Amino acid sequence: MRVVGLISGGKDSTFNMMNCQAEGHQIVALANLHPADKDELDSYMYQTVGHMGIEKFAEAMELPLYRKTTSGKTAQKGKNYEPLDSDDEVEDLYELLKEVKEKENVEAVAIGAIFSDYQRVRSENVCSRLKLQAFTYLWRRDQAELLQEMIDCHIDAIIIKVASLGLTPERHLGKSIRDMQVHLVKMHEKYGLNICGEGGEYETFTLDCPLFKKKIVIDDDQVVISSSDPVCTVGYINFTKIHLEPKLPSEFGNYVIKSSLDFISELNSSSYSDLSDPDLTDTELEFIEKGNFGKLCSSKSLPETFSKSLCSEEMRHCSIEDIPEVKFEYETEKLQNEAHLVSNSKGWHWISSIHGEGKTTYDGINDAMRRLDEIIQQNSIRLQDLCYITLYVRNIDDYEVLNDVYSAKLNFQNPPPRVCVETCLPEKCHVIMEAVAFKSGLNNVNEADYKRQSMHVQGISHWSPANIGPYSQSTSIGEITYISGQIGLIPGNMKIINGGIKNECKLTLRHINRIAKAMNSKGQLRDVVQGVCFLTHPNYISEARRQWERRSANAIMDYIVVPALPRKSLVEWQVWIHNYNNKFEYEETGCSINNQYVLSLRRRWNYENNCAAVICYVSTGQTTSSTKLTDMMEEWKQHHEELTKKLSQSHVLEVMKYVLNKIMQGYSVNNENIPGIHFRIFYQVTPSFPSLGNLIISSLTLFKESTKTARIAFTVIPACFLHNFGTFISICGVRHE
Repeated sequence: MRVVGLISGGKDSTFNMMNCQAEGHQIVALANLHPADKDELDSYMYQTVGHMGIEKFAEAMELPLYRKTTSGKTAQKGKNYEPLDSDDEVEDLYELLKEVKEKENVEAVAIGAIFSDYQRVRSENVCSRLKLQAFTYLWRRDQAELLQEMIDCHIDAIIIKVASLGLTPERHLGKSIRDMQVHLVKMHEKYGLNICGEGGEYETFTLDCPLFKKKIVIDDDQVVISSSDPVCTVGYINFTKIHLEPKLPSEFGNYVIKSSLDFISELNSSSYSDLSDPDLTDTELEFIEKGNFGKLCSSKSLPETFSKSLCSEEMRHCSIEDIPEVKFEYETEKLQNEAHLVSNSKGWHWISSIHGEGKTTYDGINDAMRRLDEIIQQNSIRLQDLCYITLYVRNIDDYEVLNDVYSAKLNFQNPPPRVCVETCLPEKCHVIMEAVAFKSGLNNVNEADYKRQSMHVQGISHWSPANIGPYSQSTSIGEITYISGQIGLIPGNMKIINGGIKNECKLTLRHINRIAKAMNSKGQLRDVVQGVCFLTHPNYISEARRQWERRSANAIMDYIVVPALPRKSLVEWQVWIHNYNNKFEYEETGCSINNQYVLSLRRRWNYENNCAAVICYVSTGQTTSSTKLTDMMEEWKQHHEELTKKLSQSHVLEVMKYVLNKIMQGYSVNNENIPGIHFRIFYQVTPSFPSLGNLIISSLTLFKESTKTARIAFTVIPACFLHNFGTFISICGVRHE
């Protein structure tokens, strides 16, 4: 892409441009905001000290420079930003980048933000309005590692402002980052100083780097003390005379800068620094990774479509072409779901069973959005109150069509996180939608306990995939956090990682862990309470489960096979988090229904019992305690289908009674505190029993209407396969306040 570098002259914007080049992009122009008549100004957004050297910076790179004055006025100081005040310094940036786009035909902006959400949100707002991609390759990088890389990549930058404990103008102004590195690390340990100065502790100016055709030489400067506070003196350098000098051939030396692939190389090593189970050492993880897992599959013959070993070590490394083909059955009957909403006393709303129908995907998603509009208006909530949306679509190839309609409707800041998977819906039903919303303002709710926080990172970085589309990475309400569906995208280039299901699982779980940490400094993968792992082949289940369980034993996870996922990925994880999941209780229970159907249920709940989750499998006799895909003899397969066809409404009601009792266990119900419960019921499409889906729907409708102890919302979703061949119904339930 053609990129404009948004520069301050400092090391961060310089190194980010080098990262852009490493990813194959072309820096074609530079842009800078500067104060009108001051040496520097105290801007929330921009580094302005050193602005006198910016023209030499551009000359050194031999690139056109676009500049605009800014007053540094900040009309909106909150975390979010809306372009309401034309005098805000953010609008100065908008006008500057608009000019560059018109004159240089740029497609993207290089932005050197590392950790400031304030800067990121505003710069991404401007880029979004101008339809420019933000490249923020330094975002959330480890600062000690980042500074070392800058030095290793021959960035010669000097400190031109200090404003922190441990830094003084007389001792540290004018020193290079190489000379200051050890001291900065010590001050980080002593005072918590940000090693890269991300908190404004110090600012820098680049005199030379591999991007420069010439180097900058300072002939004369002036030290200005702007605050003589003895505890923390603030001072900066004014350049009074500088010039450019040609660089010697030896000064163009070799350097190595990390690319997108370097940042995922750890997935193939024993280092799992930010995704491993903290109870396991790297050595133990390596042993698990390379250990002998035994002969996991028997030698019995399988049905024709499953002729290969389903869970062997070989399957973890084989290519997609080596995976045996499997026929996916689609639902043939129209599902008689009706959209509905239930609420609890705290302000949570669960919206379920919205079907979008029509001749085309465009018609279907429009129909679904219309129905969503109707149901939220009827219940006096807004689209902005939504905190999670799940879309089950019939054809993922129509993703762009779906996104266009969806984004036009949810066109506001911090849209809800979203999951989108293809599943085997009947003809003319193009989408099933469900959503979670929270509306505060109820008399019995402490607003502080249900504070809403969202994260919508749109800049491409090495941190986690950018959500350029109309959905956020995550939204939290109080102690509960919803995370958007995650797939194995390499963050730096937004392409699916090579290496099959194993690498996709590793990278996807790293994304979840990083998002959890970004939402809560103490957050981690092990905070996940419940989730669904969607996969595109039953053979992938054992590896996905293995990768999950080697990192966390704190969640109940379901595994659902669907025809396709976004970007042709093999796996997508959908999870939600509770801040105190480490204190949750866990149990496994089960029972038999009429000596025909086996129920296996896992439950997690907290001490206060205001949050509980269950996953229940209904099978035809085979054990469901393992997701291992067992060999399926023809005789047993016939027995399975016969039992499935014998399922009746009374059986389903008995199943739901058992599940409801478990999710409500220990909960005290009164007229003022009737809980809301959301169930997702996945069922395996069975050609010999085409009415299975509608049998479940009619049974759930009756159960919902007859239940007085809970308000029940449910969505029934057809699936290709569940976690093993013996399971034909899988129920995910959640109750929380």
